[in-house]
Amino acid sequence: MKYFGYQISRRLLLLAMLAVVMPGCNSDPADRAGSSSGLASESVEHRLVDADVAHNDVDLPESDHDGPHGRAEVTESVPTGEQPAVPGREPVVDSAETTDPEVNGARDEPETSTDAAAKKPQGTKLPTDLLEGSKLTPLNPQGSVLLDLEGKRVLLRSHVCLRRGLLEMLLCPHQTKEHESVLSTKASAYTVHTGLLALGCKEGQAARYDPETNVYSPARGQVIDIFLHWVDVDGKLHRERAQNWVRQSRQRYYEAKFETLPLDLKLETDGNLRYDDMNKVIFWYGPMDEQQRDECLKLSADSKFQAAIQSFHKDSQEQTMSADWVFVGSGFYEDGDSAKQYLAEGGYMICVANFAMAMIDIATPSDSNGTESLAYEAATERIPPRESEVLIELVPRPETNPAEENAVPPATDAPATIKTPLR
Repeated sequence: MKYFGYQISRRLLLLAMLAVVMPGCNSDPADRAGSSSGLASESVEHRLVDADVAHNDVDLPESDHDGPHGRAEVTESVPTGEQPAVPGREPVVDSAETTDPEVNGARDEPETSTDAAAKKPQGTKLPTDLLEGSKLTPLNPQGSVLLDLEGKRVLLRSHVCLRRGLLEMLLCPHQTKEHESVLSTKASAYTVHTGLLALGCKEGQAARYDPETNVYSPARGQVIDIFLHWVDVDGKLHRERAQNWVRQSRQRYYEAKFETLPLDLKLETDGNLRYDDMNKVIFWYGPMDEQQRDECLKLSADSKFQAAIQSFHKDSQEQTMSADWVFVGSGFYEDGDSAKQYLAEGGYMICVANFAMAMIDIATPSDSNGTESLAYEAATERIPPRESEVLIELVPRPETNPAEENAVPPATDAPATIKTPLR
């Protein structure tokens, strides 16, 4: 009995000690989230572009980013107003801090469940009678993918999942790439692929880069014109080209070669306009507005300097994506004895960065790692609130027409006739 009493006392003592230690497990949720996110950040996404990746029947890709210019380090998104680390250059941080909760999803402090519910985005809704009278065939039980054989198009239900940040996709399947895609859908990529095949679309070829010959081959395939149907906060119905929601990234360096600085030029050591003595360039980071341009022009009367500043301002202005989307077709892989898996289900539904796994990709070089091929970002001001319903309209362009931007009408709002193209 004395032995059992000793054991009970010992266990009670251990429980008491655990009671003192356990509160550490209830520490700030942000601290615990930070630990888990650190582990998540170590995972590397499957990237393009490898000449050995087969198009229609491929092996599981390696976990490295392969860009059009070869292997590249995986880089993180840079918050607005802050430069990424560059050898020989100190980051430049704007004095004005942003409070926008959508910038990289950052929050000042953890939210309670009540606050999170109150701040949950309330997106706009599409009219319930939007598709009324249309002759459509549902391709899945949820009715989120609709085939319009008469109108030669596929309709796809989606919602806005991101309004600010660098992009690799326009559209991704649910719970895959929402952190770098404007739209998300609960439909499977293969169902959409099937709908395009039913319209007679032909699969093309994914973008490829051959490191031995240093040759880049852009994505090829039938051009797919993509239109978005959505409602703004005032209840107005819109239909516009999907390119309008994507623009070239402006969060990058703009630079001009200067072996020596103009004699009358005095640069501030902590300003955004700086001189890189190692590489002999004057550089500026991020968008330059008119006021900043005019202030920089006053710094020197040198004609070469003046031209460089004008170039920085012009090149950093908003440039809507002009590239066409093409039907690449993605591919498959087998994992042991399991059935073939469709690669696009991993997030690569409609891409704006070149991936070998893309179902639909753009027909120009685009590398999300920020190399010489400009990456894209969300055109925040043109996108409705998060969780807003968006009907995506995929229209295969007849193969007799060239893949030119002017071959389709420019962005239009058509609230009065929006049902016409859906019949």
